[in-house]
Amino acid sequence: MMDTIIYIVLTLAYLILFLFGIRIAMNHSWLSIGNVVLLVILALAYDNLILALGKFIGEGELLRILNVIRYWLHALITPLLVLTAWDFLLRADVKWAKAKIVSWLVLAITLGLIIIEITTVVWDITLKPTWDYGILSYEKAGNGNPIMIIGVSLSLLITSIIIWWKQKWPWLFVGVLVMSFVPVLHFLHTSTLSNIGELLLMIALLATKNYQNKRDVGSNQ
Repeated sequence: MMDTIIYIVLTLAYLILFLFGIRIAMNHSWLSIGNVVLLVILALAYDNLILALGKFIGEGELLRILNVIRYWLHALITPLLVLTAWDFLLRADVKWAKAKIVSWLVLAITLGLIIIEITTVVWDITLKPTWDYGILSYEKAGNGNPIMIIGVSLSLLITSIIIWWKQKWPWLFVGVLVMSFVPVLHFLHTSTLSNIGELLLMIALLATKNYQNKRDVGSNQ
């Protein structure tokens, strides 16, 4: 029951975070490529909602389809964080990030990660009902291909170090570190660790966007 409550709280937290993200975008620019993080937040809100409602929906085709959507959203949306990382570098005035070849490389990496995740994980995916700490979901049998997650994590880690160095802002690095560390705390006996880590990362990403917005405003005054 505790995990169900946590997933509900996480869903509500993501919705609040999404509204905060909209406010940040409205105060700066809707055209910023970094705003794709809002799509990631919505996808994660859906992910946590389905996990929270799984046992109430019960085993069957409906819950299976809802979980298939979880996997597709993960494959299509999560790699967009590479674009958010690139936007942070642009706004930090990192010279090499502005090169045209870098922009094409970033787009190629993002598309490549999406294709890899689709072809190796979600295409013709077979899900089986799984109970974990009172949470009913449909999960892929065996371990998934980690290439997409590794690619996104590396892009965020490298970006966070550069942002810390260029703009004296360590919190993106802290967010990436916490996201990587929290899931290994198995002694807490909960299925929500990775999801909590993801929420903390999203908070760090929006906090970084807000920080850069304020720097832009300050430099223009």
